Amino acid sequence: MDLPFLSLPEFHRVYFYRLVTFGFLALACVLSVVKLSEMTPGERMLILPGLLLMCGRFAVEWLRLSRCAPASIHNAELIITSAGGHRQIPLKDIRSVTSNHSIFMVRRYRSWTDHLAFMQFTLSNGERVHTLVESAVFELPAGKKSLLAIRQAMLEAKIRSA
Repeated sequence: MDLPFLSLPEFHRVYFYRLVTFGFLALACVLSVVKLSEMTPGERMLILPGLLLMCGRFAVEWLRLSRCAPASIHNAELIITSAGGHRQIPLKDIRSVTSNHSIFMVRRYRSWTDHLAFMQFTLSNGERVHTLVESAVFELPAGKKSLLAIRQAMLEAKIRSA
């Protein structure tokens, strides 16, 4: 089964561009604070809430990315490989799969096709496991191909185990 999960080198690219994006966002915030005294009240009401929203969304995605680990599916098992170790989860033990778009986390800049989605697996015991998958820009749901393929693999695994 060919699923567009991200490999370990792709994860490292995402980590690199996360730092680049952080640098640009920090620079925009610093420049805005420096020019704050020269802004009119209308400009302040437009720029400051926008920057706060961008910083908040970036922080949320930073935390989501810190929970993600490279994953793959092999022999009806979800294999998660992280610095903490190697984990194999039978697909029949996964209760649900959801995905969310990523705005700031990318694999490379200046590309409309290389966007990411956060994939969350909820296990039967309530535990949640996270990874990243490829997604298109305006794809609904995020990572549609991966989501459908994973759900199909889960259904096949549950049918075989029954």
